[in-house]
Order: sequence, then C-alpha cells, then structure tokens
Amino acid sequence: MSEIKKKLRMKLEIVTLFPSYFDCALSESIIGRAKDNHLFDARIIDLREYGTGKHRVVDDTPFGGGGGMVLALEPLVKALSDLGYQPQETLPPESRLILTSAAGKMFNQEKAVELSLAGRITIVCGHYLGVDERITKLFEIEELSIGDYVLTGGEPAAAVMLDAIVRLIPGALGDFSSALADSHQEGLLGAPVYTRPETYLGQTVPAELLSGDHKRVAEFRRELSLKKTAENRPDILSRPEIAADLSDKEKKTLENSCRAGLEQRTSITNRSEAPVDKAGL
Repeated sequence: MSEIKKKLRMKLEIVTLFPSYFDCALSESIIGRAKDNHLFDARIIDLREYGTGKHRVVDDTPFGGGGGMVLALEPLVKALSDLGYQPQETLPPESRLILTSAAGKMFNQEKAVELSLAGRITIVCGHYLGVDERITKLFEIEELSIGDYVLTGGEPAAAVMLDAIVRLIPGALGDFSSALADSHQEGLLGAPVYTRPETYLGQTVPAELLSGDHKRVAEFRRELSLKKTAENRPDILSRPEIAADLSDKEKKTLENSCRAGLEQRTSITNRSEAPVDKAGL
C-alpha cells in the first residue's frame, strides 16, 4: 500500500449525472494503463445522490423565464462539501476545481500541461442551460470549454480534459518524448508522420526523413509543421509569441506556402466556374 501511495501522482474526481459515461474513458488504452499502474486514482461522483426530495431533483427552471433548465446550486454544494471543498475557502495549492462550461475559457495544450502538475483535480460536468452562477462565487472554480460548440452535457468535455491531462503524467506514456512532439505542444500543429513501407500505391516517404541526418530531419519536420499550421490553422501563426519565434527562413517558407495555397485555390475556383460545353455532353 505504501508503494502505491508513493507512486500515485494525481487524485481525480468527476461530478456527473451520468457516472457510467466514464467507464470506457477510464479503462482503455493509455489512460486505462495509467490507472492500473496507480499513476492516478479516479472517483466518479453521482450528482443525483445529492438531489433534493424523493425524486432526487438536481435542476430547476431559470429565474426570469425562458426555456430550458438550470443545474441547481444545492446539490452541487452538497457534493463538493462531501468531497472536502467548503464554500468561501481558498483551494490548497495542489488542488484544482473545474466546471465544464460552454461559456468558459478555452481548454488547450498549455492548460493541459498546467493541470497535469496538480495533485488533485475535481471536474464538475455542467448541464442544461448551465449551472447556477452562484457556484462561481461560493467556490474557487475555473470554467473551461473545449470548443466553440454546444454539447448535450459536460461529460464529453470532461473526458477530453481527463485524457489530455492524464497522458502527461510522468509514466503514463511509454515514451514521454513523443508527447514533446504533440500538436500544440510548441504552439504549432505537429508535422505529418510516416511509417513502413517506404513506398505504397505510388506514395513515397519524403527522402529527408530517410536520410539518417538528425539535424536535417528536425529542420524538415519543423518546415512541415509550419506548412501544416499555415494550411489548417493560419490563426495560430498570427499569435505574437509564435510570430516572434519564426526565423527569416521560416517566414519565407510560410510566404511561399501561402502563395502556393492561394494559387491552388484560385485554380480550383476557376475550374468550377468555367462554362460547361453542353454540346460536348
């Protein structure tokens, strides 16, 4: 038991209306192995157990009218108090309290790294129109969103956060260096990757990756990463911290890549708008 406690790196709790949602997320792949290896401990709390009345009610209609329901304050306070969180108290330095919310700040790789260093994380899954806003006044709770879209509940968002955080716990990945090459780890998207065979259906692996020259490979991957980012997420390149890190050579690469992309899109547009020769049909 003492060996397990020494190995345990994180205590994770999820407050949810659908406990079984996390059965798969906590038992498969890297996350499942990390749990089996006692790198983290997970506890799923059924919010319904803290509901009011005979029917364990956890929601109510919003003040001011309008459609939909609001996750009520009382069940949440009871659940969090049962976990040791007390209203108006400052969180211990190693603890983080999170509420999944479409109105929250964006969860990203930087936040995942930050949270992976915590000793305890409690995630409350939001639902319905949202959660009674007073929860943010009573507890030091951070609202986080995984994207600009609306889900049926906070469980998918909590599962995404769980996965992104736990895989960064030392020992979770067999080769932690692979995490350092993740998309967004250095702000950019990851470079395209290849494996055996070298040639398949006429498609060949870039020669630079077969050269055995580590410096050349690293430079080529950086170039591919920049091109992929410019193609799929050009907004990333406009961030001041990313732009400041680009060399003159890399800026030139991006200019050429953007020019080539624009020419390709123009060519496609021109072809689609070309008049049809009906006589030839």
